Amino acid sequence: MTTGTLLLAVLQLGLFIVVGWCMGGLLLARAWPGRDFQWPERALAAIAGGVVFAVGCMIGHIVSGGALFATPGVVPALALGAVFVSRGHAGRPRGVRWPLLIAFVVILVALYAAPGVIGGSSVRTGDPPWHLGWSEQLLAGEAIPTGPAPEFGRNAYPWGLHAVIATLVRLVPSSTPLIAHEALHLLLLAGLPLAAACLARAFDERAGWAGAGAMSLIGGFGWVSAGEPDFVASPGAARYGADLVVASPNSVYELLPPALPRELGLILLAAVGVALLLSQREGRGAFAAGSAVGIVGLVSVPLLVTAVLWSLALGLATRSGRWLGRVLVIAVGVFALWAGPVVSNYVAHGGFVNITPRLGVEWPLPVALASWGLLLPLALGGAFLMRRHRALSLAVATAGLLALAVARGAFDWTLGGNATLLHQGRVWPPMHLLGAALAGVALVTLWSRAALGRILVAMVLMVGSISPAFASMRLTELITDQVAGFDYARPDHAFVRRVASHLGPDDVLLVEGSDALAFRVFEFSGVKLADYDDARLPSNDLRIRYRELAEAWDRQTTTTGFDADFYLIPAPNGAAPASLERGSFGGRDWIMLPLAR
Repeated sequence: MTTGTLLLAVLQLGLFIVVGWCMGGLLLARAWPGRDFQWPERALAAIAGGVVFAVGCMIGHIVSGGALFATPGVVPALALGAVFVSRGHAGRPRGVRWPLLIAFVVILVALYAAPGVIGGSSVRTGDPPWHLGWSEQLLAGEAIPTGPAPEFGRNAYPWGLHAVIATLVRLVPSSTPLIAHEALHLLLLAGLPLAAACLARAFDERAGWAGAGAMSLIGGFGWVSAGEPDFVASPGAARYGADLVVASPNSVYELLPPALPRELGLILLAAVGVALLLSQREGRGAFAAGSAVGIVGLVSVPLLVTAVLWSLALGLATRSGRWLGRVLVIAVGVFALWAGPVVSNYVAHGGFVNITPRLGVEWPLPVALASWGLLLPLALGGAFLMRRHRALSLAVATAGLLALAVARGAFDWTLGGNATLLHQGRVWPPMHLLGAALAGVALVTLWSRAALGRILVAMVLMVGSISPAFASMRLTELITDQVAGFDYARPDHAFVRRVASHLGPDDVLLVEGSDALAFRVFEFSGVKLADYDDARLPSNDLRIRYRELAEAWDRQTTTTGFDADFYLIPAPNGAAPASLERGSFGGRDWIMLPLAR
């Protein structure tokens, strides 16, 4: 990663947090006037406030027909306006233990940010390529990101993350969605421990630091079997149970790159938990709590299920039917910003079709819980200590959702072509988040037991951090060697960027002989692809979500095909025709030609 890229990512994050801090302060003041919030809750509200600002920009982008994000200068102007309007509610962080905070940040950066900085890029293949392309489409003027399929593309993925990425890019001129992914990863490093800290404080105001430590520094015991630094980039190749592996039930590994919607949604889910509990206790703020639930859905639908379940659990536990009704009605209204058009397309185009080549690994429950290591007994101890606290209903409800996810896997429920909605991988993150918060309660209770307790807490954090340290060291090697999908620092991406500079989502590109190059150009331009073959799928290679549109795309690709505006072909050995661009990718030379020839 170049110094320039890192500086742009830090600047994106800094401006996003400044806007979010002011917006979050305004939202807190409107929802709970007169209440003096401590700095952890204000910091969590800053992240939520930044997302609210991005969602507001996205609404303006849709209403303007795609002009807002496509026009440089508009987002910075809106940001200045938001800061000016909310400046009186910003406040300054008070009561921060700066030496402890700085030391904690240094540890997080060393463990989780260093691999990407040293290796060149924290972005990885998998889901990020899709998010890169969708974000480019917003920046190029599409009102809604539609994907790489010409003619038959429709949005069926929540645009919350793409709105955040587009906002980050427009806040800093000359930055890109690739840089915004680096900024998002830095946001997760701060946000996930903060999320656990705020939930821990909802149980016990003393437990914030302990909850943050439990979330980010306690791994399992896979390092005992590994005997050396190791990290498995594919769950299907896991060698140490569910430990030392990406997408582990232990969400400490989610602090490692790349940044995904699930992690951003998890931070927002913590804000939902805090807002729900505060609204219940204060008897006001139902609008804020319901809005928070709906915004989670704009980023991650599976985590929306958890947010709704948390609302139901609190409403039923306290017999607050009227409060619950207000929360859910508001949540539905916010979620409908994205879901309304999706439901309309669902009805109009024959429903959904399964677009997942294969579901991720789901470990047996004992194996999954074993990956928590020392966190498991601490979480159980915290649950016992908080057994009469109303916030425990959130953990009970999430455990029930996990049981339902286990049943879905056992009985192979397809859920209308969306089995990922109740995949265990969508339930473990909130389960681990609450486990870390409860572990924070247990740790702070141990800490208060004189010198012996403090020694035990120090030993727990030291032993627990061995596993993430091993994973970090091995991941640094993977990124540096540009393997396991970490290849965005390759020099041949310069050619891809030059090609992408000529293209936009209104263009159709045909690439002869390299589907990898075709999709990579989509990632950097949002262009439509005239042809593409995903070896993992027998049909619907561009993963069109709606049944009739997917079938229409398949029919046209096997008959007349799609007319291309531009070609990318292997460079001929002899004299080449006049080309827009020429360069290498994947060990081959390519040329770019305008119009079909």
